[in-house]
Amino acid sequence: MAVAVIVGSQWGDEGKGKLTHYMSPHYEVTLRFQGGSNAGHTVITGGRTFKFNLLPSAILHAGRTCIMGDGMVVNPAHLIEEIALLQKGGFWQDNLRVGSRAHLVLPYHILLDELEEKRRGGSSIGTTKQGIGPCYADKYARIGVLAGDLLKPDVLHKRLEVVVPVKNALLRGLYQYEPLIDLEALYEELLEQGKVIGPYIADTAAIVREHIDAGHSILCEGAQGALLDIDYGTYPFVTSSHPVTAGACLGTGIAPGDISRVIGVSKAYTTRVGNGSFPTELTDATGEHLRERGLEYGTTTGRPRRCGWIDLVLLRHALRINGASELAITKIDVLDDLPTVKACVAYRRKGEIVTRTGLADAELAQCEPVYEEFSGWKGPIREVRSESELPAELTSFVDFMEKQLGVPITVLSLGPDHDETVSRQPKL
Repeated sequence: MAVAVIVGSQWGDEGKGKLTHYMSPHYEVTLRFQGGSNAGHTVITGGRTFKFNLLPSAILHAGRTCIMGDGMVVNPAHLIEEIALLQKGGFWQDNLRVGSRAHLVLPYHILLDELEEKRRGGSSIGTTKQGIGPCYADKYARIGVLAGDLLKPDVLHKRLEVVVPVKNALLRGLYQYEPLIDLEALYEELLEQGKVIGPYIADTAAIVREHIDAGHSILCEGAQGALLDIDYGTYPFVTSSHPVTAGACLGTGIAPGDISRVIGVSKAYTTRVGNGSFPTELTDATGEHLRERGLEYGTTTGRPRRCGWIDLVLLRHALRINGASELAITKIDVLDDLPTVKACVAYRRKGEIVTRTGLADAELAQCEPVYEEFSGWKGPIREVRSESELPAELTSFVDFMEKQLGVPITVLSLGPDHDETVSRQPKL
């Protein structure tokens, strides 16, 4: 039995979807453990592009059980759309299970997300406005609606009787918003959605445990990244869940001792969506080059991502928090043909050189990057299929990062397609 966890090691958008799709044929079960429609996992295979916000990235592989764990927050309308798209294209494998304890993102969550961001004005978090934060807030306020409630009409109605008056009071009082939520109309809508999703809803923690007891291999897919973790990220500009290795236990029922492998994922540079400090951000032509060549626009929102050089200070923190046993580097091809590439190895803060810092936004804002500079390499490298064929300049860059981070770099992604990937023999 092997349980592996794929976790983002930056501010999300690292390429976890591709890596999950790449690795999943070797695992019998693939599951997502947190987040919701704020995720945007892109899989390119056989010349076709698939963009998943909710479905696990291994959903295209026949014979693999794909699970949306209890730690997720699920927009039922969005899930139905993703399933329908795969069915229409002939790609649906009927291999999905949805955790009965996962919370549902309902229309009022999305509305409240939008209204709160608007109310904050210049102090907004920069959320995806997918209702993720309000849904997790309801979870911890004990007024959430569970996926399993779709199978129990009486329970579902009682849940709505509790929460809808609260939301209407909030809409009317704080936001002065009309029209209010119609409880009965929402109830009927959920009953219809339950007819579609219901067959997939199950006690997924029990299913996972059965696979573990049977010695089957399991691949856990995280969303977002460690720097967005609600506790250990760059607060307050963070997500509302735990996109770190520990979150894989919380969101699936897997015990910590079951996990045998943790693969961190990082781009060869850094991107960030939304507000918050970003020490290595490039606002010049190089930053624009990275954005356009890397197609750095949000899968979920379409917003342009902020781009900068790779930050080894923050990456080292993320790998430690995740307990990463290895690292995959993605989008290396985006750096092709640049005369030089850089890596941030330390910060200058108040005249002092530091190699670690607190992640509170106010503290991070005081940090200026200290760079190591490397010669660029001639591209394209997307046709490379073995480590020995890599340009010497690229090899030097990767070897340096591996030594600085103290974690073996085992996978290099040289392009967006499934096959544009090289397994690497680490030097550590």
